[in-house]
Amino acid sequence: MSIVSSSTTLKSLEMGFQDKIDTLQVCAELRGGWGGDTVIELQQLSMELQTMRQDIANYRQILATAKKDIQMAHDLQEQIKQMSLRLVHMKTNLPIHLPHADAPACGATAVPSNLTTKKNTSKDVPPNIQGKVSAKAGSGKERHVPVIDYATVDEFESVPKYIRGRLQYDQVNNAVDELNKALECKYSLMSRPRSKISEVDWRIITTCKRQEIPETKGVYFVVDDDIKRWSGLKLDTAGRSTITVLRTLKRIREIRGPGSLVRFAVLTYM
Repeated sequence: MSIVSSSTTLKSLEMGFQDKIDTLQVCAELRGGWGGDTVIELQQLSMELQTMRQDIANYRQILATAKKDIQMAHDLQEQIKQMSLRLVHMKTNLPIHLPHADAPACGATAVPSNLTTKKNTSKDVPPNIQGKVSAKAGSGKERHVPVIDYATVDEFESVPKYIRGRLQYDQVNNAVDELNKALECKYSLMSRPRSKISEVDWRIITTCKRQEIPETKGVYFVVDDDIKRWSGLKLDTAGRSTITVLRTLKRIREIRGPGSLVRFAVLTYM
């Protein structure tokens, strides 16, 4: 076994070579000079030195590779740390406006629990018609109440600044919630049997029916009075601006007339 292969440290390698040199020196003195076997030993020593140089070069290469691996591991650790921070930020700042299956509450005019209807499963209903499925009064037919889809951040930012003004993203989707609540309450009330409707509610239904015109056939809409009656959306400057943004995003459209009556209709895509 060579000195290089048997040595574990540079110090032990140095001591091994020093022992060999001392041995060679003693042999030379005893024999009165350098003999042929001494030359052979020197040649073997030279070969071991060459092997040592090669091993040192290999060790340096291994160290360089290890340094690169350590640096790469450090970079990966930093990336994972940053990703972890982003995930924590996303978790703590999760948008409150996410699609959900529960229909909005309708307050005093909500459908009683014994009239709650089943969830729609028809494949013919467009994606944004996710609302309550109500039985049409006296007809036995199902009525699919659509909902207004939430606006995404990209959509909101695509609205020109002069239209959205100082409105915030959450304000627009808050308005979506309130308009959906008004739609649900209105059509839930209109779907109830006549025998289950009070005189006050019947007058409201009569008013709603008078607002229907040929252009609103098959269309679901609310007017200002419905929004005030069944939702918390204030129709002030900011409230009107949110409605304008929703019109720009093609979530709703206006149907006007007769007179100053304005209907806010849900846009559905068949």
